[in-house]
Amino acid sequence: MLTSRRSFFAMCGAIILPGVSLGELIRTPWQGEGPFYPDRIPEDTDNDLVKNGHSTIEAGGKILNLMGSLVNRDSKPIKGMTAEIWQTDMNGVYLHTGSFGSKMRDDQFQGFGRSITDRNGHFFFRTIIPVEYPGRTPHIHLKLWNERENVLTTQLYIQGHSLNKEDFLFKRMTIAEQKINSMKLLPTQTNDSTEYVTSVRLVVFS
Repeated sequence: MLTSRRSFFAMCGAIILPGVSLGELIRTPWQGEGPFYPDRIPEDTDNDLVKNGHSTIEAGGKILNLMGSLVNRDSKPIKGMTAEIWQTDMNGVYLHTGSFGSKMRDDQFQGFGRSITDRNGHFFFRTIIPVEYPGRTPHIHLKLWNERENVLTTQLYIQGHSLNKEDFLFKRMTIAEQKINSMKLLPTQTNDSTEYVTSVRLVVFS
């Protein structure tokens, strides 16, 4: 089920992407795509990963509303870029035939989604807070591309998670890069449940 920008802003409330001056811009680090990019793209590839297809049943896990902003080296927004994310479900299983524990996969979790950056460079996803699995700290894979090239492939982490310091990919980044690739999760109340919101800024120099 597609999540609209209007409903997303209502969810985020007062969350605003921080302003960044030209001198403070740090290019978002590239990180490996990894072996679990979906080997079969699902029919449903919208930006709401919590509901799969036309199902009204939501996936297990804590819901995370992710807003991103894509800018260039001059801090100008980049529109019309395809943003993709993929991650494990609450059981640590990817949407991939080679994923560990595939028999435990939550079929209600879409596992992969796409969003197009708007004129302000913004993209939006409704997903779940990532979980750890053997050998990796919780993370979300993210790729940005257009019809000509792959502009960025990276991974997003949970700010302050105890497993970050043990993760081989997280440790490869500088402290500054670790900071910009980390998501600060803020709780927000929606009807009778608690969801989380976060925002990230991505900078590309291409």
